[in-house]
Amino acid sequence: MPEHDPEQELGPKFASAFQSRADATETASGKLAAVARGRVRRRRQAVLSSAAVVLVVVAIGGSWNVFTGSSSSNSESTAGVADNGGKQAGGAGRTQEAVPSQPPAVAGSLCPAAHPILKAQATNAVPAGTGLDVATPVSGLHACRYDLKGGALLGQQTFSPEIAQQVVDAIKVLPEMNSELPVFKCAPQTAQPSEAIVLRFTTAAGIREIWVEYTGCNSPGFFTGSHTYGLFAAPLKLFMTGSVRPAGSTYLDALKGW
Repeated sequence: MPEHDPEQELGPKFASAFQSRADATETASGKLAAVARGRVRRRRQAVLSSAAVVLVVVAIGGSWNVFTGSSSSNSESTAGVADNGGKQAGGAGRTQEAVPSQPPAVAGSLCPAAHPILKAQATNAVPAGTGLDVATPVSGLHACRYDLKGGALLGQQTFSPEIAQQVVDAIKVLPEMNSELPVFKCAPQTAQPSEAIVLRFTTAAGIREIWVEYTGCNSPGFFTGSHTYGLFAAPLKLFMTGSVRPAGSTYLDALKGW
């Protein structure tokens, strides 16, 4: 019978103990590895999710920027067109204002350069059918001042319907002559009038005239062709303005308030 050796019995026990320890360590390591892999997986999913969110936000932001940028561009373009239109309109407005506002009637036929008064035998010789009946309503007035010796138009002025009617009303109440004016004795060469004003009134029947003489030494006054009115300041001061106002004359120098 073999001799019992205690070390032989301890060998298998140590081996078993080491194997159990190794198995336990391997199991713990496996669990730790699994836990680590789970954590890595969750982190990776979180990172991917965050990246996806960022991409979505960037995509939406880019689209919004494109949309708003286009809208802004359209708005700016519209505003620019509107501004340019306003400037053009303003420029056009400013161009119209720079052009003198002068009715064609004054620059043309209503103040003709070759008026019959330039060839008339006298400034009271208003052609038949052209003189104004002072009882007729008027709606406008063009005053034309002529150089009778030079045969030229010296000045012209347009007046409102109100002023036109006031001139007629001031003339029709005058006497045939102004007895307060002096009687001049002039040489033949200075007796003839040098200037005259033609008052061209607008009526329903057309243009009707009153001729006004204030120079020379013969017959000052207002002439309609059918009636003569004396030269007084009341109607003169209504239309003797601007280029129609003379510097003076033999009768005007003796007349006050014109």
